[in-house]
Amino acid sequence: MGSSIILKCYGRLYNPANWGYYPNYLANRLYYVCSGTVYYKDKIQLKPGYIYLFKSDADFQVSQSPEDPIDHVFFDFISSSQMIDKDYIEIDINNYPRLKAIIEALTVDYSLNNYPIHLAEAYFDIIYYELKDYFIANRKYSELTTKIFRSIIECDPAELTVAGIADSLNINVNHLIRTFKKDTGITPLKYISMMKSELAINYAREGYSLDDISDMLGYSTVSALSVAFKNTTNKNLSEFR
Repeated sequence: MGSSIILKCYGRLYNPANWGYYPNYLANRLYYVCSGTVYYKDKIQLKPGYIYLFKSDADFQVSQSPEDPIDHVFFDFISSSQMIDKDYIEIDINNYPRLKAIIEALTVDYSLNNYPIHLAEAYFDIIYYELKDYFIANRKYSELTTKIFRSIIECDPAELTVAGIADSLNINVNHLIRTFKKDTGITPLKYISMMKSELAINYAREGYSLDDISDMLGYSTVSALSVAFKNTTNKNLSEFR
């Protein structure tokens, strides 16, 4: 996988808990709907047998029918460019025999536990190539913003600060903030808060205590964690335990 793409998460999920909540606000998304009655922004039904590409969007929302929940394959990824200029793109894989064969193989492989990331990246590279005509060109984020994304993802969350990123990149912190916000629409501090909220949810689901989560994410107290999570998500972390 090229350095311009950072694969955040991937897999195949049936009836995922809290599926309508996505803390990866700036991630692009690729879905293949295997089955289920599902909607994008409560009004656009996502059809089984179709691939959907979604641009990075802080207002991304999806919902599923409790009686007919989603079974889907997904990739969430960050890119150094704007991938599409529409809200979403719908692709019928029956019109692309080679792509259909790849997706069908992927749905089987993804049913296995502990699917290794290098195989997910290989599948993603092939799918990305097959869909290249749908992606727009020359809409890149700045080189600095791409470096900031990578620094945020690779840094220990407990040590992660905007000043620390600026220092590691040897740039002025105000210049970092201006550039990142110009490219993404939000500040790096806001993005870090979003990322920490995502990690907090994952840790809570894995059974970690609030004290442990506070330590792992660099919050001084459980109260500080709870306030930051509530301010970022408008939810309580206890909802995800």
